Amino acid sequence: MITIEQVAEARARFGDHVARTPLLRSHSFSRLSGRDVYLKAECMQRAGSFKIRGALNVVSRLEGAPVVAASAGNHAQGVALAARIAGSPCTVFMPTNAAIPKIKATQDYGAKVKLKGRNLADAVEAARQHAEKTGAKFVHPYDDELIIAGQATLGMEVVEQLPEVGTVVVPTGGGGLLAGTALAVKTLRPEAKVIGVEAAAAGVYAASMARGELVTDYPRNNPTIADGIAVTVPSPHVWELVQRHVDSVITVEDSQTMAALTLILERSKLMVEAAGAVGVAALLEGLIPDDAPDPVVVVLSGGNIDLLMLGKVVRHGLQASGRFAQFTVHVPDQPGSLAGILDAIARRGANVVQVDHHREGLDMPFGQVEIEISVETRDSGHAESIAKALAPYLARGQ
Repeated sequence: MITIEQVAEARARFGDHVARTPLLRSHSFSRLSGRDVYLKAECMQRAGSFKIRGALNVVSRLEGAPVVAASAGNHAQGVALAARIAGSPCTVFMPTNAAIPKIKATQDYGAKVKLKGRNLADAVEAARQHAEKTGAKFVHPYDDELIIAGQATLGMEVVEQLPEVGTVVVPTGGGGLLAGTALAVKTLRPEAKVIGVEAAAAGVYAASMARGELVTDYPRNNPTIADGIAVTVPSPHVWELVQRHVDSVITVEDSQTMAALTLILERSKLMVEAAGAVGVAALLEGLIPDDAPDPVVVVLSGGNIDLLMLGKVVRHGLQASGRFAQFTVHVPDQPGSLAGILDAIARRGANVVQVDHHREGLDMPFGQVEIEISVETRDSGHAESIAKALAPYLARGQ
C-alpha cells in the first residue's frame, strides 16, 4: 500500500522538472454553481498534463535504461519528457486514432512513436510485447504504485495551497490521478471528500462503485470527445485505493463536457482538453453531492487539445449551452422568401453567422429551396424563441 512518505519522496525526485501549478479561485464558476470553487490548473503543467508527475517518479529510478509506454497522448508526452530528463531511450505505442498534435509533441520530446490498435488497450498490449522482446521497462499509464505515488503529489499540493479544502473533484480515466490524489488528500485532511468524474462512455469505476466490485467486462470502443480518459480496463491497484479513499465516482455526457470546456475557455482563459474539463461539467450540472463541503477544488488535468478540434468542440459547446443554433428551413423558391426568414431572426435580436442556400440535388418538392442558417443566440430560451418563429418552415426532425 502506498504511503504519504512515498508521495513526499516522489516529489523530492522532481526537482525543478515538475511545476507547482496554480490553484485559482473562480468567481465565475462559484457564481454559476452556487459553490466556493477553485481550479487546480494542471493544464499548465510541463508536457501539458499531470502525467509528468508519475512518469518521472518511475523513469528517474532507471539510471538511463530504455523505457516503453502506451498512451492516447498525455501519458506518452509525460513519459517522453521524463525519459529525456533521465537520459533513457523511449518508445511509445499510441492508438491509430491518436491526435496528430499529441503524436508530434511526443516525438518532439525525443520518443520513437509507433501506432498500434484502435484503443488504449491495444496499444498497452503492443507495448508489453515490445518490453518482453527488448527488455525495456514498461511504464504503465496508471496500474503502477510508483505512477500513483507520483500523481499523488498533486493532492499534496492542493492541501498545501488550500488547507481548508472541502472537496476535490478529479477527472478519471485509468484512475491513477484519482487514486493518488485521494490518498494524499485523505491522509492530510481526512474530513475532505474526493470525487472522481468519468466520461459516460467509459464509466468503469462508476460502474464498479455501483456494483461493489471491480468491473472487468466494461464495453470498449465507445466514442467520446474526452479521449484522454477513454479507459475501460481498470486497475486493481487503483480500485483498492478508490474503495479506501474515494467518496463517489460520477459520469458526465459529452455534450456537458463540451459546454464546460467552452465556459472554461471563455471565463477562465485556460486552454483545457475535453478530458480535463469533465470535473467542471459535473460541477455545472449540479452532479457534485450536496454533502460535499466547500471549498471545492476542481482539477483541470490536462490542456493538450488538438487545435483543429478546438473549433468544433467550442461550436458544439456553444450549441449545448444555447449560445449557438442551427436551423434548416424549407421555403418557396421565390423572391423575398430568404428575406422573410432573416427578418424573423433579426426581430428577435439574433445574429446570423452563416447562410447556405440549396436548390438542386435535394429530395424535396418542386419549387422549394432548403436554407441552412447558423445563428448566435444569448441562451437556450432565446434559441427556442427563434425556433418557434420559424416552426412553419423548419425541416422535419428539428
